[in-house]
Amino acid sequence: MKSTAPVDLPTHPDALRDLVLQLLRQQEEKDAEHARQLAVKDRYLTLRDETIARLEMTIAKLKRWRFGQRSEKLSPDQISLWEEALETEIAAVESELEAVLAESAAAKQPESAPKAAPRRHPGRMKLPDTLPRVEVRHDPESCTCGQCGGPLETIGEEISEKLDYVPGHFQVIRHIRPKLACRPCGTLESPAMPAQVIDKGLPTARMVAQVLTAKHVDHLPLYRQETQYLRAGIPISRATLCSWLGQGEYWLSILAEACKMALLEGAILHADETPLPVLNPGSGKTHKAYLWVYRSQGDAPHPIVIFDYAPDRKGIHPQGFLRDWQGILQTDDYGGYDALYRKGQITEAGCWAHVRRHFYDVNQSAPSPVAQTALLRIHEIYEIEAEIKDDPPEQKVLARQQRAGPLLESFWTWLNDTLAQVAPKSAIAKAIGYALKRWKALTLYLQEGRLGIDNNPVERALRGVAIGRKNFLFAGNDAGGERAAAFYTLIETCKLNGVEPFAYLCDVLEKLPTWPNKRLHELLPWNWKKPALA
Repeated sequence: MKSTAPVDLPTHPDALRDLVLQLLRQQEEKDAEHARQLAVKDRYLTLRDETIARLEMTIAKLKRWRFGQRSEKLSPDQISLWEEALETEIAAVESELEAVLAESAAAKQPESAPKAAPRRHPGRMKLPDTLPRVEVRHDPESCTCGQCGGPLETIGEEISEKLDYVPGHFQVIRHIRPKLACRPCGTLESPAMPAQVIDKGLPTARMVAQVLTAKHVDHLPLYRQETQYLRAGIPISRATLCSWLGQGEYWLSILAEACKMALLEGAILHADETPLPVLNPGSGKTHKAYLWVYRSQGDAPHPIVIFDYAPDRKGIHPQGFLRDWQGILQTDDYGGYDALYRKGQITEAGCWAHVRRHFYDVNQSAPSPVAQTALLRIHEIYEIEAEIKDDPPEQKVLARQQRAGPLLESFWTWLNDTLAQVAPKSAIAKAIGYALKRWKALTLYLQEGRLGIDNNPVERALRGVAIGRKNFLFAGNDAGGERAAAFYTLIETCKLNGVEPFAYLCDVLEKLPTWPNKRLHELLPWNWKKPALA
């Protein structure tokens, strides 16, 4: 048998030992290189899985915003404030996910979509008793039985009510002023016309209030109002309605400025911002402007909300609005407010609703035990707030420190321990990081009884803007955005104070042309009193 042993092996023991050691070192280097390659592959697979999970969560969230229930709560009453090109975003993220999956040998199988809950069919609405009734009687064609020819007798009535609509009517106010003449001297005079909201204009204050309310409260664009008035026999052009709208909003901007001065007297404010498309006449397109919104604390006796128009989202706008103000400002995590906090005059307060929203989005994309645990802990905190919401601030602070304080300390420890166990770039890690990063601001409410637990009061004030934006599509220009901000200021403040907007507008537009400046505070929504005959 032929030997396979190398013929050049050294024969000296020391040389053999060196050769064996060299071979062992070479094998160790190969094993180390193989281990490095495996580690690189493991990191790649981990990154790929995290990317796929992130993209799937993003797609699920966008689809839920676009097609599903528009709230992180179970209650269907709350709606989202706006949608921004969701279908485009979904398509872009889906394309990125497909590219990632194409590079992977083992693509994940898509999870089955949850079945939609069965729709509920409520019973027919009972029509209010206050509505006038018009009876239409349907008499029988014959008073004899069709089978036997006997006489028919009435034994009762079957009544079916249907809701009918009669369009609102117009009327003409004829201001009749006598012409007076002095025959000896030939002088002619006549009593002066009462001051009008639009001097020498066609509409009364009530007519201007109707146009304003229809657009900004009922969210009817002017071209729809034009059609409605035409059906009622009054051909009012859209250009005329625009003129009325602008002049009416001019008077209301005076009151809006007074509301702003009253708001800045408070020590706690909420702030948020929402986009407002504005037409760019040169290009025929729109650019994204913003309404910055500031609201008094949630339990203020006379709540105020201010809308401030700005052409962009730069932080200089809240800095200018709150230039000399000092107090506590409760916001989301937008960085445009950071410069205010660095000055030291304003203290940042966090929003627990935003913390909850991050965990909720993670759990909605795919059931997550970690996210569910976080949601349960946050729910316990909110339960305490629900129980003490009517208590005075001093008692709130005591209850929060005794009951919520230990829960928050335990929550903080749990968040830190959990963060070390999850993938660093995963969605759940980002949700945990958001809470930990803002922990000082989130727990400030433990020391201040007047401070709310979240920023929801100001977000609720944005609902009317979101609905109007879907109907109007855009504002005409920057001036139109400023006028809309003034109007939203008054209307939303009216709603917060339980004032019916149309009655308020009718009265203040009637009074403003002759109202003294020193008594302007009497016309602010929280001080306004409805006239007896209004």
